[in-house]
Amino acid sequence: MKRPGPVYPGLMPRPLLVAQDDLFFSARVEAAARRLGLTAELVSPREVEARARAVVVMQLTLRPEQQLALLERLRQSRPAPTVLAVTGHLERDLRRRARALGARLATHSGLDRALARAAALSDEGDGRDDRA
Repeated sequence: MKRPGPVYPGLMPRPLLVAQDDLFFSARVEAAARRLGLTAELVSPREVEARARAVVVMQLTLRPEQQLALLERLRQSRPAPTVLAVTGHLERDLRRRARALGARLATHSGLDRALARAAALSDEGDGRDDRA
């Protein structure tokens, strides 16, 4: 079976880093990336901070204060990575705080679409809230 190519042919996607130690979430992001023809790399928060020009995927639901602190540090780095913060639909306060720190938002059900936009840096819509 032929492996699918990138969702946006002609564009070279930036590295896709998963800053999460939840193996179920990491596996879900890796599967979504594979469907899009991308490769995801599981990294620690320290590794994320050392990498520039990447797309970072993080789930804010587990240890939200730690994840928000990481998001704040990433925002300070130059160049700052594109951060895709994944939350549940009803976590409105958490979503508001992540958006204020510059994250693109996604829900679990809209992960594939949000990942495609973030990886290819598509300007389709505002790119900040990819709810399904």
